[in-house]
Amino acid sequence: MEERLKILVADILDVDPESIDGSTTRDNTESWDSLNHINLVTALEQQFGVSFDVSEIESMSSFDDILQLMEVKLAS
Repeated sequence: MEERLKILVADILDVDPESIDGSTTRDNTESWDSLNHINLVTALEQQFGVSFDVSEIESMSSFDDILQLMEVKLAS
């Protein structure tokens, strides 16, 4: 799942998938603005068949945050 997430995040943020790792955050990724954050949330919901509440959306500030949240969502 991690590779699939990397590809999705890279596609939305228009960056190389190889550049996505645990250090990728909203603060250090120029293209990760508020619009692309919503695009990312929408893409995750569509690709993985999950939904997020507001606090979950706000908590997605790094690739690791997204990965951990998705692992919890898909395990339940």
